[in-house]
Amino acid sequence: MSYLFIDTAEGTRALLFARDKYYYDENMKSAGSEILLPLIDGMISRADIKLADIDIFGACIGPGSFTGLRIGLTTIKTFCYATGKPCFAVNNLRLNSYNNDSGKVVSVADAGNRVCYIARYCGESELSAATCVTIDDARQIIADNPDFSVSTDKKLASVFNGVSGVGEREMRIAAERHIKNAISQSELLPLYIRKPQPERGVGDL
Repeated sequence: MSYLFIDTAEGTRALLFARDKYYYDENMKSAGSEILLPLIDGMISRADIKLADIDIFGACIGPGSFTGLRIGLTTIKTFCYATGKPCFAVNNLRLNSYNNDSGKVVSVADAGNRVCYIARYCGESELSAATCVTIDDARQIIADNPDFSVSTDKKLASVFNGVSGVGEREMRIAAERHIKNAISQSELLPLYIRKPQPERGVGDL
């Protein structure tokens, strides 16, 4: 089964599996459509296929950049609508956790302004859903779970002592574990945990 899986929660990543080969590309400086679409087009050209040849499309649904997620999910939903194909969704913290070979993981991703997203996993089970906390609160959660390994994105690599970064390996693992959970494009929704900056009030992180 061929698939295209993209992640625009932090920068831009895309993985294509077609004709028994993997094609991967990334641009971590931008999550704009002017980056994403040429990146996808380049991989499809290298694979010598058409968009309609792809069996299923996948997207990282967040939490992450509001603008990046909107662009990524709109792109995948459009591809699904145009081709009549299904899609699959991957939580950004779940994707991030695959950089760690431990069965029990606390996954942390940067949210800016000394705030981060955090979740706990045991195997493929989510023990605590993604939430938004301060860096200090995240440190306490990690301290309270000493038998859990820590996975972070690259932005938090110097803040927490753990395994950091996501690349082709993690994208492959995420796609191959979540592709079985196919949904329609209308069910592909962003995971927004933190309010946009203009909507944050007193007490909001």
